[in-house]
Amino acid sequence: MSQVVEPVAGPSRRSREELRDLLISAGRDVLVEEGLGTGATGLTFKRVFDRLEATTGIRLTNASVIRRVWLNQAEFQADVLVSLAEAADASGEAGTTLDALLPMTATFDLSSPEGRLRALQDLARVGAEVSMRARMATREWSLWMGVWVLSVTGPEDDERRRVHGALLDGLDEVAELWDQIYGVICASLGLRVRDGLTMRQFTVASAALVEGSALAQGGDPELVMVTRPTGPGGAPEEWTVFGIGLDALSRTFFEIDPAWTPQPPA
Repeated sequence: MSQVVEPVAGPSRRSREELRDLLISAGRDVLVEEGLGTGATGLTFKRVFDRLEATTGIRLTNASVIRRVWLNQAEFQADVLVSLAEAADASGEAGTTLDALLPMTATFDLSSPEGRLRALQDLARVGAEVSMRARMATREWSLWMGVWVLSVTGPEDDERRRVHGALLDGLDEVAELWDQIYGVICASLGLRVRDGLTMRQFTVASAALVEGSALAQGGDPELVMVTRPTGPGGAPEEWTVFGIGLDALSRTFFEIDPAWTPQPPA
């Protein structure tokens, strides 16, 4: 018996949404590999079609997408940038940071205010370094920064406003996640936010500090470290510049909660 070969679905068999998802994913892959350069103008339909054919065997033409999925190439390029802007996902960095910090919490002496402030300092030092390393290790971070620059320096048009709005929405989601993490840390150490300040303000300030520190590194994953006599008895400890700033921010925003009592071991 001869084997029945199922026909490969051509462009006409794919829905508008399927085509859109295919091409945006391929466009993002191109930018991840090659970077934004001076923008997304080099992300042509032809380049994306060629990549899609090389990686999946799917062949598309302009007629497959123009006016069916996008009105023109510029609209497609904006959608790829929006998808990158919406991908501001901090869960990986947050998870890596928490994995490093949680074992430390069992070693803290929280029986005195001094011990609780010492614990806050240790978390700032270690957490900042882990967070920086996780951030610098991802190609997506540098792309996200590139999209941000384009959104504030490009021509004032609907595409730029759409990308900028997606960036702000993504930042808000990231801030919500870190609000929760910092809230748990404060509760576990018996700290509270000082009057006149808010947790969101701390989150925004620390996010700006880590972004600036990462930019100052120029994308170099080899972090600049500073030795400080902050260990027990003045022992030297290694700090990132971000960690030094985060420690200062933490002491400005947080104070001892006098009503706090340690939770008994589970």
